[in-house]
Amino acid sequence: MPGELKKLKIKATDKSGKELVYTALVNPETYIIKNKVNYNPAEPPPGNPGKEQQYKNTSPPDIQFDFIVDSTGVIPKPLDGLAGALSGIPVAGAIAAAFSDQPPYDILAEIEAFKNIVLTYDGDIHEPRTVQLLWGTLFFEGKLTSLQFNYKLFNPDGTPVRVIATAAFVGSIEDNLREALKKSNSPDLTHIRKVSEGDTLPLMTFKIYGDSSYYLEVARINKLVNFRNLVPGTEIFFPPINKSK
Repeated sequence: MPGELKKLKIKATDKSGKELVYTALVNPETYIIKNKVNYNPAEPPPGNPGKEQQYKNTSPPDIQFDFIVDSTGVIPKPLDGLAGALSGIPVAGAIAAAFSDQPPYDILAEIEAFKNIVLTYDGDIHEPRTVQLLWGTLFFEGKLTSLQFNYKLFNPDGTPVRVIATAAFVGSIEDNLREALKKSNSPDLTHIRKVSEGDTLPLMTFKIYGDSSYYLEVARINKLVNFRNLVPGTEIFFPPINKSK
């Protein structure tokens, strides 16, 4: 519906396949999306003022935004029944909100609901969940990298009633897309690969160089004593090669 207020939503899926959703009480005023291109440090030759930087990779984008959690009662809860129907009409909606006897939000419960989706460690994947941020034209998928709570307002007994949370997420890219972007089969680039279940050094070497015969050299450079039984999770360095030799 044109002009309808849409709230920022954060979605994830738990181990049972159930969709978890957190809806922001107030939409952020701004959000920042940052992209970063990384280069290998290059030392200029003696007597030269500088040297062109060598491209290393492009980091996934990250996003940062603030959101407000408030239990003073200034943020009305969604209205049900007749009041909910009236809320679609500007003047009547304001009257309905004014006369609503809905209790204020529970600030601690709101914070825990948010943390449960973005911060809680998921034992099945051994890390926090991948989440989706959806709002208007924004669609961002990634994982939480930092979460900060700034408590701004308190009751006389010290109970917080307003907090501004600053959350940052790093984007994720599907493995096949990541490989395509990196053009990882180029033998003239340096590569670091993490061993997956079932990987062998000759197979990994073939994927990088198009020739498995270099696997002994790769084993020597990485000081792999038992290269026939690679441990999943091990990172292996594949240096550039010169096939013209």
